[in-house]
Amino acid sequence: MDKLQVQRNLLSMVILASMVIITGIIIFLTEQLTASVKKVVFAMNKAGEGELAARVEVDANMPIEIENIAKEFNLTLEKLQEASEKEKAAGIKQRNAEIKALEAQINPHFLYNTLDTINWMAIEIEKYEISNAISALATILRYAIDNSNGIVTIRDEVEWLKKYIFLQQTRLKNTFTCNIHVDQELYEMPIHKLLLQPFIENAILHGFEGMKRTHILYVKMSLKNGTIEIEIEDNGKGIEASVLEKMNREEFGTLQDKNHIGMENAITRIRMYYGEAAGVHINSTYGEGTKVTIIIPKDTNNIDNADKYDEE
Repeated sequence: MDKLQVQRNLLSMVILASMVIITGIIIFLTEQLTASVKKVVFAMNKAGEGELAARVEVDANMPIEIENIAKEFNLTLEKLQEASEKEKAAGIKQRNAEIKALEAQINPHFLYNTLDTINWMAIEIEKYEISNAISALATILRYAIDNSNGIVTIRDEVEWLKKYIFLQQTRLKNTFTCNIHVDQELYEMPIHKLLLQPFIENAILHGFEGMKRTHILYVKMSLKNGTIEIEIEDNGKGIEASVLEKMNREEFGTLQDKNHIGMENAITRIRMYYGEAAGVHINSTYGEGTKVTIIIPKDTNNIDNADKYDEE
């Protein structure tokens, strides 16, 4: 009887020790996965701000799947940086040609499949917040890489923006809220992809910086006088009057602050796609917030003509 009790005690100790070891391994792997994903997302956000020199630091602790994504991302940025340097001496047509050539070199299926693998790794260890973030990131990449200068419906653009905003909310620990309102009749109308994201990113990353009050972002799209009016408003720190004046005159090159480079590129694209039929105006009160109003034509002929020019 004593021998049986000893065996039972020994078995219990083995089971307990195994559980402790397994739990330790899961915690260790989870911390490695989380830290590696944060590194990749941080570098992607830096690249999104225009820092093409940003790179994901690859280390020996990275899971092989994330290491592969990091290397592919770094290689893509290197190629984009080379193209950006050539762009200074070339015209807009050369720029578009190089971007399209780079898009052809990127293997998006590799990125999507790897992200899907990481997603399931997160689900298996019940890290659903990481899983949701990875799913949103995969959607964002797929949408951005596939025909980045293409035309989509406003419904598709808004759905993509919601995922982008969700990822920013996750990264920033839900320090801001976002309200999006779109007039029902606009959903099936065409719009060029990725026009609004730089304005939204500027509000999130720079407008809310250093402000103590509750951060709120509003996006409103409505049909007015035969045009599509888009309003992006935040209650952030606002823009100084001297800087605001230069921005509204589109004199971004004279600004010392390079935080608005994404907005400059977006305004350039709007002008290129829609010509004189488009308009961008920025209203801001320093210390209170900023409102960007974008006017684009509802007429699809203007969009079609701009798209043909873009493909030349």
